[in-house]
Amino acid sequence: MLVYIEYISRRPGVSIEAFHFAAGRGQGGWASEYAGDILLLNLGRTFRLGPEPEYVAVWYVAGAGLERIGEWERIFASGEADHFEETFRLAARIDTAGCYEPLLEPVQGRDGLYYGEYLDFAPGAGRDEVASFFVERRDRHDRLTLNLLCERIGGLGPDPRCLAVWTVPGWDALDDVVCDLDDVDTPVRLVHGALYRDLGAETL
Repeated sequence: MLVYIEYISRRPGVSIEAFHFAAGRGQGGWASEYAGDILLLNLGRTFRLGPEPEYVAVWYVAGAGLERIGEWERIFASGEADHFEETFRLAARIDTAGCYEPLLEPVQGRDGLYYGEYLDFAPGAGRDEVASFFVERRDRHDRLTLNLLCERIGGLGPDPRCLAVWTVPGWDALDDVVCDLDDVDTPVRLVHGALYRDLGAETL
């Protein structure tokens, strides 16, 4: 299983309308033509709350690991995806990307308000301990949906090494979860949080 995350920015001089069109067409086109690559989340930072770059696309490949990247390389080299990828590249830039493994089964998110947590593991903490900790949090925050909990594969991605994304039913539901990790240093430590909307619904 592979989670591949693209951290995306809008190219200078490109209008937000053109960016939304190009990025939406590129990501949506790929997802429709390559059904094994599931677009879990396609997000834009909202109200400037969170780190740059401002846009995050999360792909999930349930049936493959890192070897899927070799298949993407072949697709790009063949030109078969140029009809939507060229449009994407005119308006958007993938600043960096990361390869991750899911610690819990991912859940696709659409039409939501999302809270992202960028996390480091505590010294000595293992994946099972982190997964169990998030299961307990998920059960406690039963109004929220835990869309993603993943750990970076080796050094293949930016710091920090772990990312969690929740769908939140509304702004009034944020208070508890955003303060949840204030005094927690094990099994994870919160590096920074972020708020997102679906691409095109974000407030700049």
